Amino acid sequence: MKIIIDIESHAFFRMLERGQKFGLDYYDTKERTFSTVRLGRLAKRKHLSANYVTFNQYFKDNLSFYVICKEKIFENYKKYLIKTVIIESGRE
Repeated sequence: MKIIIDIESHAFFRMLERGQKFGLDYYDTKERTFSTVRLGRLAKRKHLSANYVTFNQYFKDNLSFYVICKEKIFENYKKYLIKTVIIESGRE
């Protein structure tokens, strides 16, 4: 099934701001965020949302990305709208 990923403008600027806090550039932050959604691993206990799905991924440089998305499932594809990105040091 095809996956379409979009990001809200507010979430985009917050993602860049949080990435710079950890020394990541624009391209690295964006790629890690989108790969977290593509991986599709749901968060188990941290940063869970009542209305949206939360994906997480841990990277080897000791950063965890939590991506909160609105999910819509259509017949031929899934669409994810990124609402916010949380970047933390350490694992879940």
